[in-house]
Amino acid sequence: MIPERDLCYKSLLMRTLVVGTAGHIDHGKTALVRALTGVDTDRLPEEQARGITIDLGFAHLELGEDLRVGIVDVPGHERFVANMVAGTGGIDLVMLVIAADEGVMPQTREHLDICGLLGIRNGFVALNKVDLVDPEWLGLVTEDLRKELTGTFLEEAPVVPVSARTGAGLDALRQTLRRLGSAVEKRPADAPAFLAVDRSFSKTGFGTVVTGTLVSGQLRLEDEVAVVPDPGGRLGGLKVRGLQSHGHTLETAQAGQRLAINLSGIERTEIRRGQVLTHAGELRAEAVLECGLELLPGARPLRTRTQMQLHTGTAHSMATVQLVGRDSLLPGERAYARLHCEEPVAALPGQRYLLRGTTTLAGRGTTFAGGPILAVLPPRFQRRQAEAWLQDLDRLEHGSLGERLEVLLRRAGLGGEDLSGLSLRTGHGRRTVERELEPMLARQAAVKLDRDPARYASGEVVRDLQDRAEAQLRDFHAAQPLLPGMPAESLRASLDAELDPRLFRLVMAGLERAGRARLEAELARLSTHRVALDAAGASLEAELEGAYRQAGLAPPRVEEAAQKTGRPAAEVQELLRHLVRERRLVHLTGDLFIHAEALAELEQRLVAHLQAHQAITTQEFKGMVGGSRKHVIPLAEYFDRLKVTLRVGDKRVLRRAPAQVQPGAAVAPVLEEKGESR
Repeated sequence: MIPERDLCYKSLLMRTLVVGTAGHIDHGKTALVRALTGVDTDRLPEEQARGITIDLGFAHLELGEDLRVGIVDVPGHERFVANMVAGTGGIDLVMLVIAADEGVMPQTREHLDICGLLGIRNGFVALNKVDLVDPEWLGLVTEDLRKELTGTFLEEAPVVPVSARTGAGLDALRQTLRRLGSAVEKRPADAPAFLAVDRSFSKTGFGTVVTGTLVSGQLRLEDEVAVVPDPGGRLGGLKVRGLQSHGHTLETAQAGQRLAINLSGIERTEIRRGQVLTHAGELRAEAVLECGLELLPGARPLRTRTQMQLHTGTAHSMATVQLVGRDSLLPGERAYARLHCEEPVAALPGQRYLLRGTTTLAGRGTTFAGGPILAVLPPRFQRRQAEAWLQDLDRLEHGSLGERLEVLLRRAGLGGEDLSGLSLRTGHGRRTVERELEPMLARQAAVKLDRDPARYASGEVVRDLQDRAEAQLRDFHAAQPLLPGMPAESLRASLDAELDPRLFRLVMAGLERAGRARLEAELARLSTHRVALDAAGASLEAELEGAYRQAGLAPPRVEEAAQKTGRPAAEVQELLRHLVRERRLVHLTGDLFIHAEALAELEQRLVAHLQAHQAITTQEFKGMVGGSRKHVIPLAEYFDRLKVTLRVGDKRVLRRAPAQVQPGAAVAPVLEEKGESR
């Protein structure tokens, strides 16, 4: 770690900008950075011995009191393009360095392709080594350069003639940096903290230090952070013990700053380039990414399931490219793809990536394709829904934050998603996501399942569940017209066995507000459903009730009632249950039903006997009933269940004090079958 200095670094007032170099080897990138900043970015002995840049180098430049520029110097040799790519992920502005005596070269084109695919839209050209050419040659080179830049993001960019050796043009270069840098949009502070690690080392007295550009979010002293991917499970719960940017000590680091971060509780060898430093719990590494994919015009056709080298941030991994909705892609075309990585990578939506191959494109390099990352932790792809999938990916790329949240919540399905998950899947901070959800809740594009912690589900998913629940109830009523409703738990399970009860209650509450269905006493029914008998059913109902009233305490079994009426036993039993729900019959057990009036009269006599004699034997109760033992036992147990009586040995006593007992009050339907309430 750089020794701490007593500097008041007003990081909140100072605008920071990260500038990356690009260009062919030996075109003077490192020399130009040294001329601008006084810093030799070739720090490795091999670089100094060979005179070429192998790895990333770093310098900084003050452009007034309100703008500080951090410069990432990248290698120009084709063998070190992977290192070059690792330095471009966090840059705001590119300085494309072209030697005036050589003009555009293969790595010039590849670096330009890389910057374009990585979404860099700001930059300028430093036409270096102008001291080596005459004005006529300089004019020809500039004209040729403009042709090469046509159609690229640098088409209208300034071209600044400069000489790193003589210093000519350096003031104009600084002015260009300041003018372009002041117009660059600030990086999001309210977003997950994301620092792609490009170096880790140990510093005596400090311990482990990692460096990188804070692409989004903020970091503060004493923050609890994690490093992902974390294959060993040891890189969580780390503490930020020190923050520096270009030698200045910070209390808070802002998005866009290059940082050196002192971490406690970890060895230098446990962190490598390609990992990401973030707040604990904010980011996950994933082996599948969904992306927009642009194939360069000079590339070969790309077939689905092709393996290529993926680069994003400072990470790289072999990845299989699965095109969505098509089998191949022609040069210059664009599509959507799922990238299946051999090693998990940490990324946020909105970041960019590159795909590189093993063969060189004529006059360019091995970079073939790239584009924006649209979804991390995506759901399992369903080929039969490819068209809908493409529409979702289009909304994830081009839609507003609200439209993207609608897609993500719908993809989350019945379980919904919390604010942390939505922050990770959008690349926006929790506060931003929560603000965006407020109007979505108001228009029912989203619903809140929980308050602490807040969890949300898609309004579309809820509406689909409501439609399905209504259809299920309609089918149930058609099949069981005499039942007042469907057991709520059966309805929930029929929609989805894993459906969260909280979401089910929201579904039913919405149906009730809309006047479509009701949930009463654990039974769900359509609001329009009424139990009604046709003429034949009403006639049979009256006949059955009369028979059971007349039979009193010696009622017929279901089969006997069916024989007497000449109707099927199932139809008779259904009507008997209907009479139970109407409280005109009571279901004792099995196929034994009894008329409610007979039970009420028996209860009065039983309570009177117990009040007079304190107890009753089974034989005495049999005499009171006047029936066979097959009726006596269920009747006695019925009064036990209703807590009118209590069995003590071979006798029964009154369970309640005389003043509490009102003859007839205990008589109620007892329905033992599943789904029927007592």
